[in-house]
Amino acid sequence: MKRTDRLTNLIAILLFLAFAIYAAAYAVRSLRSTTVTAEAVAAEMKLGGVASGIVVRDESVLTSAEMYIDVTARDGVKVAAGAPLATSMNSEQGLARANRIRALELEIQRISAALKELDSAEDLTSRDESLRSSVGSITAAIARHELGGIDSSALNLRSLLFPGSSVGATQAELDRLQRELKSLQTGTDGDTAVITADCSGIFSTLLDGYESLTPETLIALTPGALEAMIDTPQEIPAGAFGKIVRSYQWYFAAAMSEEDAKNLSVGRTATLNFGRYYGADVYATVKSIGAPENGSVAVVFLCDCALADTLGMRCVSANVVFEEYSGIRVPSQALQTDPETGGQYVWTITAMQLERKDVSVLYCGEDYAVIARSGTANALREGNTVVVSGDHLTEGKVME
Repeated sequence: MKRTDRLTNLIAILLFLAFAIYAAAYAVRSLRSTTVTAEAVAAEMKLGGVASGIVVRDESVLTSAEMYIDVTARDGVKVAAGAPLATSMNSEQGLARANRIRALELEIQRISAALKELDSAEDLTSRDESLRSSVGSITAAIARHELGGIDSSALNLRSLLFPGSSVGATQAELDRLQRELKSLQTGTDGDTAVITADCSGIFSTLLDGYESLTPETLIALTPGALEAMIDTPQEIPAGAFGKIVRSYQWYFAAAMSEEDAKNLSVGRTATLNFGRYYGADVYATVKSIGAPENGSVAVVFLCDCALADTLGMRCVSANVVFEEYSGIRVPSQALQTDPETGGQYVWTITAMQLERKDVSVLYCGEDYAVIARSGTANALREGNTVVVSGDHLTEGKVME
């Protein structure tokens, strides 16, 4: 029995020693294996600086001495010189007449659309053509920001989609409404007057007290003068009911850090992104860069697009894009430099083996780099496993 116990104890000791040796070897191996990897991913990157300031346009405020004004022009729509903008009234009766005229015009549009639907939708073919035409009209009106065109086309489309909307639509009813409308339009008793545009431009009812600012006020602008300009809007004139923007060009005067402004040049194009105020990029010309003042400068950008879409913008901030990169992002530590050629490359793991891939670096920051895409067979691809750090990295080495 004693010999058996000794043998059992000896076997147990040997097994324990074998396990301890294996565990120690595994621990040492794990400590020495410092390979860190990351996935190469697609990247779209923009580098820029923040500019905070004010939008300046060539604007003319419209006023009337009358107590009651009925604005007929649509916001954001171009008007010609002499075009009707509003109707002024000197009594509540005149205001009620104007409201009735507006209601009659909408009702006449509805009945006309319904009658047209009854005439044109005798078969499926003509009905389909009418639907396509109506949808096309709405799309065009939206693109031109013509709200009046949208209202009219929507009425026509509704009458086509919902035949029940034609109930009560008769030619006799249409004639009666048209007679009433004509009577109201001619029987003003001299208490109404049409207000027309004295110049051409974009009409808007948005007034904020900055309409007196002109491009001339931006000459030799400093950050201090810009701040005072933003802090002191003028009072809106009494009787003001809208404005006309007389030029399609507009300005964005903003304060930027002196360091960021070094990336800009007068006369060159800059990309502005106003974020939630306007979704698309605005390409502007750098009109002027002022003298430094306490680490910041005043920059004036000239823009000639998206005027109607930005009428609501005034005191805003924008991201001024200096550089844009599109490529493949990898950690900066993954970049290696060939001592002989000076070229850069990264190690990737493909089928458990190390593979060197030469790269062209578009941008390298402290944390990551953007690599240019390439069409060569051995180029770095999105989804490749990139070695960030490791020991004894050689071509073809098997990685566990």
